[in-house]
Amino acid sequence: MKRKITLFFIKKILGAVITLFLVMSLLFILLHSVAGGDMVTRMLPFGTAEEKAQLRSLWGLDKPLIEQYGIFMRKVFTLDYRLTGDQPTTSLDELLFFLPYTVILFGTATITSYCIGIFLSMKLLQWKNRLIKGSIVTIFIILYSIPAFAIALTFKNWLVFKYQIFPPVNLFNHSASTVLEHLINLKELLPAMVLPLIILMLIGLVRPLLLLRDHMSFMMNEPYILTARAKGLTEHAVLSEHVARCALLPLMSDASINLALIFSGGILIEYIFSWPGLGTQLFNALRILYYPTIAAGIFLLTVLLLFSMVLVDMINVYLDPRVGI
Repeated sequence: MKRKITLFFIKKILGAVITLFLVMSLLFILLHSVAGGDMVTRMLPFGTAEEKAQLRSLWGLDKPLIEQYGIFMRKVFTLDYRLTGDQPTTSLDELLFFLPYTVILFGTATITSYCIGIFLSMKLLQWKNRLIKGSIVTIFIILYSIPAFAIALTFKNWLVFKYQIFPPVNLFNHSASTVLEHLINLKELLPAMVLPLIILMLIGLVRPLLLLRDHMSFMMNEPYILTARAKGLTEHAVLSEHVARCALLPLMSDASINLALIFSGGILIEYIFSWPGLGTQLFNALRILYYPTIAAGIFLLTVLLLFSMVLVDMINVYLDPRVGI
């Protein structure tokens, strides 16, 4: 069994590497399909012909497309995310500075949404009032169907600008270099983190809530549940110790899909709220088609997402080894 689980892990890692390669290849195609000129045209609209030719030569933009692809992929997988060779730091170094803030926002939202989703799904099974249960489910389904950026823009206009319930992100030390300075940054950012965190939780909450509720409803009449009730266990004990535990397996399988939705919505929300994370830096780079930061940002986000998905799959295998067979 251990050997099969090890092989399963190796297959997942190889699949992640192939996925990363395909994502960066697709990024190359998209970058060269954007109308309005290449990176040099956008970055140096008033530059001299010599400056533009030199920059195009560094990135191979004056060569055939297949050679441009080779140069781009070499820079991606050698982590050479510099516009020119004399830059002291790469775009990847700059993005790694902002990575902890993205991980804290995304990680907190993911963990909180799953905890609340599990709790609410258990409560929905306990409540007898169908009107309340139906209203809660309907509200969450409506919120889930609305695009994340629309919710973010609406909440920001109401709760930040109009009613000033939450503060905007306006205090941040971009020169922080020590752990203590980063912690001071986080302390200053915590009040402004509440609103984007709530929105990310709303995005990630619905799937675990509905999935776990459906699976637990299906299991309520299983023989071992009837046996547990016959032993005198309380309804809460039956739900938490027997029903919820068995329903966690399909929830873990769904987590990898839900993580992708949280990540895709999260980078938009970062930009809307000016949160100092990867999403904000990525969108700023997209405005001028700055290849180094775009490539580094997509690379880092893809690695982060793939790592999370592999981790979820491994936890799922640990809970149910049959998954790896």
